[in-house]
Amino acid sequence: MVRAAGALGWAALVLAAGCEQPRTELVVRVDSEVAWGAGQTVQSVVLTVRRGGATGPLRSARTTALGAGDGRRALPLYVGVIAGDDDDGTPVWIEVLGCGDPNGCTAETAVVAQRAVVRFTRGRTEEVPLLLASACVGVPCASDERCGIGGRCEPASRAQGTVRPFVSIALTGGEDSAVPDASMDTGSVADATLDAHGDESVVVGDADDVVVVKDTVLPVDTVDKDASDPDAGVIATDTGMADDVGMIDPPDIGGLIDVPVGGEDLGAPVDVVGPEDVDTPLVDAGPRCAAPLSECGAGPCVNTQTSAAHCGGCGRTCATGQSCVAGDCALGCAAPTTLCGGACVDFQTDVTHCGMCGRACAATARCVAGRCVGGVIPGASFQVGLSTNRCSTVDHLAVTGDDRGGIAVSGARLFYSGDNSTGRFDLQTLAGESLGRIYDGLVSDLATGTLYTLAIGSTPVTNMGGTITSLMELNPTTGGLTAGLINLSQPIPLPATGSVGIFSGYERIILMGGGRAWHVSLPSGAVIDLGAVAMPTPRAACENWAIWGVAEFYGGALYVDYVQSPTAIARMRVPEATVSALATFTALSDMCSFTVSPLWRRWYFHHEGSSQFRADGVETVGYCDATITGPTLPCRPIDTMCSGACTDVQTSAAHCGTCGRACAAGESCNAGVCGLACPSGQSACTGACVDLNSNPSHCGACGRTCIGGQWCIAGACGGGPNYAVDSSLTAATVPYVDACSAPGSVRLLQSADDATAMVTLPFATRWWGAPIASGARVHISSNGNAQLGTTTGLSTLSGLIPSTSLPNSVLAPQWADQLLSSTGVCVATVGTAPSRRWVVQWAGSRYYNNSNSLNYEVILHEGSGVIDFAYGAMSGVVASTVGIESPDGTRAFGPCASRNSCVMVSNARTRFTPIP
Repeated sequence: MVRAAGALGWAALVLAAGCEQPRTELVVRVDSEVAWGAGQTVQSVVLTVRRGGATGPLRSARTTALGAGDGRRALPLYVGVIAGDDDDGTPVWIEVLGCGDPNGCTAETAVVAQRAVVRFTRGRTEEVPLLLASACVGVPCASDERCGIGGRCEPASRAQGTVRPFVSIALTGGEDSAVPDASMDTGSVADATLDAHGDESVVVGDADDVVVVKDTVLPVDTVDKDASDPDAGVIATDTGMADDVGMIDPPDIGGLIDVPVGGEDLGAPVDVVGPEDVDTPLVDAGPRCAAPLSECGAGPCVNTQTSAAHCGGCGRTCATGQSCVAGDCALGCAAPTTLCGGACVDFQTDVTHCGMCGRACAATARCVAGRCVGGVIPGASFQVGLSTNRCSTVDHLAVTGDDRGGIAVSGARLFYSGDNSTGRFDLQTLAGESLGRIYDGLVSDLATGTLYTLAIGSTPVTNMGGTITSLMELNPTTGGLTAGLINLSQPIPLPATGSVGIFSGYERIILMGGGRAWHVSLPSGAVIDLGAVAMPTPRAACENWAIWGVAEFYGGALYVDYVQSPTAIARMRVPEATVSALATFTALSDMCSFTVSPLWRRWYFHHEGSSQFRADGVETVGYCDATITGPTLPCRPIDTMCSGACTDVQTSAAHCGTCGRACAAGESCNAGVCGLACPSGQSACTGACVDLNSNPSHCGACGRTCIGGQWCIAGACGGGPNYAVDSSLTAATVPYVDACSAPGSVRLLQSADDATAMVTLPFATRWWGAPIASGARVHISSNGNAQLGTTTGLSTLSGLIPSTSLPNSVLAPQWADQLLSSTGVCVATVGTAPSRRWVVQWAGSRYYNNSNSLNYEVILHEGSGVIDFAYGAMSGVVASTVGIESPDGTRAFGPCASRNSCVMVSNARTRFTPIP
């Protein structure tokens, strides 16, 4: 049974003789640190009581508007929960929601929530305090959890530890009326009487007041000094149906009843009419005012800590406009302002008290709707530079599955998320293993190597997005969740789309989403809303909900670094959104996520397919050298302190192998051994200078030999006599090259029919597991094919592959009888060594005796042996032979399901990657 009061006044009563019964009751005290009242952050509270737990039977539910005026209540709010006959130790689940709407809310839309699961103590009246704390704003605890110290979610049953004996309820006029613990009945307060039906009752007041009979409120007269009253000493009939009488609020859901606030003198103790309607003798009530209340004259007992008429002592009256706070007179503030630091402030706009007392915004920031927006961000300077030196890569498909996005480095491991699992990789060797779970919100503090996942309360975020309220710490080696949790000072909403950016920085992270950006200081979790910021437009989004990059801070400005195109990584200043180049490359493939490790002075990345770093990988993680400017960094794990400087004794000619061992003039240090000095781009291996990027006997490192017909490309072994065919690539991954407009392009076979032209390769590459030298012959046919490395060329109208019939060694993007346009075929070399591309483009050709238009091209990659077929606008296309054929005509690979003949549509792409 439940009864409630905005600030309930109690009168000292006497017990009916022979009917003394101890009360078993919980008094719920609801208060708020968050600004409350009309127009404030919390405008109403919803209080729900259930038996057993969050899914148990509903005992009551009620919405109460907060503030001054009719129909509103002030905080603290008191609600009494009386034990029923069946409450034999079963817990009671209590929830209070602070709502931003005066008409209530749900748990999902509440500004702040608090919960408790507690038990009755037989024969005792105990208080359950529920505080809507500012640290709990936006913290989405589960229905069986409460918001504890620091805003952390914990089992709601822990609230039992906060239960205390109920002592008193403060009146709105600043006066308290003491109510002793019900289990310690002194005879000065009426616990209960039994009416004619044997129901438990409570009498409040001295005449014509109310009786609470379980959930029923009934009018009653009590014996008073007016003996002429014809109804004196008669209790009104208990109908069991009435909910409200007189000044009580209208009926409420679940039996919740507000008892009106009154500062009036409730009178001296009176006799209570017993079941036989006879007077009961007065009982000595003892001292009139119980601590912490004081007697200041003949009026009601007062609390000198809160009474404006007796502030700090009897008769000490506060001036007009002041209120009594902790026994001192202080300024009284009108809504929507609140007293804070001796002044009335508006939490919605005050930059020194933004959202709550003491929360100051950064310099030059604004307070908008209780949140700090913009401002100078303090912290250490941090700037990065990316290179292509000393790179290493591995394929991680077996560890994580297909790429998903999400990358971060801790002090011990690289973490990357795939569709099957997040993987952890050694920062030096890149040896990897699966975590067995997926993190879609990986991020780290680059200053400390602390690893986190974005989280909603105590739940890691998924690629469905959501309102981020915390950072959950992960073990830096295993990737498992730890007990570490950082609660953000304000929530950050991130949508479940590709418009999200996650950027790890030095003692900071930056998050972007929905057209806004937020700065998060680490490890404090203080959030600054940077305002509206245009999301950078990357060349390709990760196969997930976000892109990942790096946050920089230097020159007093913030930047985010991201992959902009297949050849560029850019930095964008926020919130100004001005973009500049950070680093340029020749081929990044579909890279969309990278990060840096200040400890190792490296940048770590992911991409799919071939790039300038790896030619034969399916899913690749890797690293290259990076420079870090700003903070003072410790030596790398592979360095030794020599002469006061961090030194790599494996490569230092002054400290080769150990500190102080210098190599002779003309020698260099390789693997800690002095030897032959080599030009830039080469290393000394077994007495010879070799290119570790291309030497198959020293591929990526001295002594690492490629086997099984593989060759060394970008420091990795690969490129055997077979090919992997990938037709899932898009125009974003393999751009269509306009060879006709490229510098140095040559036009051949203009308006030709059934003709060939011979050209030579501008660089060396590989073809069917064998080297093709620079200058090798290529015969181009007007009928949509080229013949690589042959002595003569044929313009055969059509053919199927494989076939030992000539021509052989064919690259056929569209082998069919064609008539070329006046532009003909354009041939051009684009890019720079050692990653150039050779392009053969058929421009505007058509099938013979047809008016259609065909635009397609073959792209050969230098060194790697990768071949791309790219298609532009294709109209009126019919089935043609598409694929590549071996030099002897016995093998072929292509995208077509039937004998390498199919229809290739506009913007289609097919890549042929050599494999062992």
